[in-house]
Amino acid sequence: MMSGNGNLLDRALRDAPGVAEFSDDSLIAAMLRVEVALARAQAELAIIPASAADDIDHCASSLAVDADELVREGAQAGTVVVPLVRALTRAVHARNAEAARHVHFGATSQDLLDTALAICTQRAVVRLEAELASVQGNAVALARRFQSTRALARTLLRPAGVTSLGFRFAQWAVVLARGRTRIWHEAKRGLAVSLGGAFGTLAAFGESGAALRSDLAARLGLCDPGMSWHAWRQDWVALATEVALVVGSLGKIGVDVSLLSQSEVGELSEPGGDGRGVSSAMPHKRNPVLSMRLRAGARAVPGLVSTLLACMPQEQERGLGDWQLEAATWPRVFEWALASTAAASTLLGGLEVHEDRCRDNIDATRGTVFAEPLAHVLAGVLGRPDAQALVSRLCDDVVTSGVPLQEAVRTAIRTDARLQRLDVATVDACFDVEAATAGAGRQVEAMLRQIEHGE
Repeated sequence: MMSGNGNLLDRALRDAPGVAEFSDDSLIAAMLRVEVALARAQAELAIIPASAADDIDHCASSLAVDADELVREGAQAGTVVVPLVRALTRAVHARNAEAARHVHFGATSQDLLDTALAICTQRAVVRLEAELASVQGNAVALARRFQSTRALARTLLRPAGVTSLGFRFAQWAVVLARGRTRIWHEAKRGLAVSLGGAFGTLAAFGESGAALRSDLAARLGLCDPGMSWHAWRQDWVALATEVALVVGSLGKIGVDVSLLSQSEVGELSEPGGDGRGVSSAMPHKRNPVLSMRLRAGARAVPGLVSTLLACMPQEQERGLGDWQLEAATWPRVFEWALASTAAASTLLGGLEVHEDRCRDNIDATRGTVFAEPLAHVLAGVLGRPDAQALVSRLCDDVVTSGVPLQEAVRTAIRTDARLQRLDVATVDACFDVEAATAGAGRQVEAMLRQIEHGE
C-alpha cells in the first residue's frame, strides 16, 4: 500500500515518518471522496437516481476499510481500487440493492486512483509551497543581512575571486522563488480530474460525458483536462519534474553549506542543538546532517522522476504495469521534497555565519584572488598573453615565497622597464576588496527586486 512511510533507514535519513497527505488513510479517504463526488455529479445530470447518490454518500462516509486487507486483495486484482469499490458496493447493497448498481458507474480503476492521487497531491503541494516560502524568506533575510560581507568565490573548488555572502544567499532565494512559481504553474494544469471510463471515451455517459467530467472537477477542486489522460502523463509528470528541480536546488544549497562549514574553511556552521550531528566515536565532531539530508534528497529524487518518465510510453489507451508503478512511485517524490524543505527551513533559519573567517580566508590567498583584475591592468602595457604569463609567474612566486601579490607586482614595476608607465595607484586599486565586492552588492539588489516583483 502507498503509505509512503518507508523503512527504518529511509525514515531516519529524511528525519520524517512519511507524508500525511499520502498515508493509507488519506488515500482511502480521497478515493471514497471521489466516489461520492462522482455519484453526486451523475445524479445532477440524471445519469443515476439522486436516491442512489444519497445511499453511496451515506455508506462511503461510514465505510470502515482495512488497509492491509486492501493490499492483500489488491495484489491479486492488480490495484487496490478493485477491493475498495467492492467493499463500498457491498455496503451500499446492504442498504439498497438497487443503488448498488450505480456505485463507480462508468468509471475505471485508473480514473479513481489518478483522481485520488491528484487530491492528495494538491494538499501536498499546498504544504510544500508554504514550507518553500519559509525557506525563501530565510534566504532573503540572509541576503540582506550579509549583502556586503566579503567572502571567497570558488570555482572548481579553488579560490577564484571575491564575492559577498549576500550574493550567494540571494541566488538561493531567487532560484527557490522561481521554483515555487513553476510548481504552481504545473499544479494548475497537472492536478486534473481523471474520468474516461474503460478506455477513455466516456461512452457510458452518452452525451453527458464532458459535462460530467467538468462537474466532477469542480466538486473536487481539480482542473478539467478536457480529455482522458490515462495514457498521456505529460502534465502530471511535469509537476513532479518541477518538484524535483526544487529538490535539486535545495541539494545545491546543502553542498555549499557542507563545504563552507568544513573546519578548514569555517565560514558557515549549521545550527546545533538536540544532539544534531553528533558522532558515535568522535566527541569533537558536529556533522552537517541538515546539509546531508538536502544532498541525499537531491540524489534520491532524480531516480524517482526517472521512473515516472520511464512509465510514460504506455501501450494503447491504458498500459500494463506503467501507471501502476507510477502511482506507487509518485508519493515518494513528495516525501523527499517535503523532508528537504523541512531540513532547509531549519538550516537557513539558524545558519551561523563567521564573518571573521571569511576575511581570514581572503587574506590567506595573499592577494592571488585579485590576479584577474591585475592581469587586465597589466595587459594595457604588455598585451594580454604577456600580462597573463607575468601574473601567473608572480602568483607561483607568492605560493613559494609567501610574499603578497600586491608587493610582488610593485617589485616587478620597479625592475621591469616595460611596466614603468604604470600608475602604482591603479595597480593598488586591483586589490581593493570593497571595489571587488561592489558588483556582488549590485547583483544582490537586482535579485531581491526580482523576487519582490515576482519575476
